[in-house]
Amino acid sequence: MSTAKANARAPYHHGALRDALLERAAEVIEESGLEALTLRGLARDLGVSHGAPNRHFPTREALIAALAEQGFREALAATLDTMAAADDDPWIQLNAMGRGYLRWALTHRTLFRVITHPDVTRLADPGLSARMRETQRMVRDAVLATQAAGRHPDVDPELLTLYTHAVPWGAAQLMNDPMFEPPRGERALDELVAQVIELVVPIAGRGKQTEADTAKRHEGRRS
Repeated sequence: MSTAKANARAPYHHGALRDALLERAAEVIEESGLEALTLRGLARDLGVSHGAPNRHFPTREALIAALAEQGFREALAATLDTMAAADDDPWIQLNAMGRGYLRWALTHRTLFRVITHPDVTRLADPGLSARMRETQRMVRDAVLATQAAGRHPDVDPELLTLYTHAVPWGAAQLMNDPMFEPPRGERALDELVAQVIELVVPIAGRGKQTEADTAKRHEGRRS
């Protein structure tokens, strides 16, 4: 969206300047990158005084941190929603986590770009740092559960966690680059996401294997 279009937008509702600033900031990042973002530019685009954004974000860094926290919150919600719809087998749960995160990253490019920008970690406030740690703990716990269920049992847990986390993150970085743009269409995107994550946490036939394991445990209790 050009500046002219931004100035032509419907005025934000009174009391909703914070949301308008975050929305326009995401648009600027999508159009021109994080480096182009300024509070003065946002104020101009929204048709408010130069000092108005400071009521909500005293600095550019505070605005970026708020946008990043929104991104982490949405990414975590997408991950948890996909997990909730999956079988409770640890392998299937971890696979679902990867699919949920990767799909979110490919359909929310701007927020993904924000939460993975080098400056974000440096600028992280306590709320954002807590969100990052929460996500890291969740991934590590899920990885440990798959190890207990037989996935790479002899690999160092920290190394396995790093690998498991790195693949969907790195795949999203590549596929968000115009040179590696993923296929269009919901079905094609879902298939690609599933294929990538299957290479990291394979679950082909896992449901039948889980049923067989459960049957063996029940048989053992009866004997």
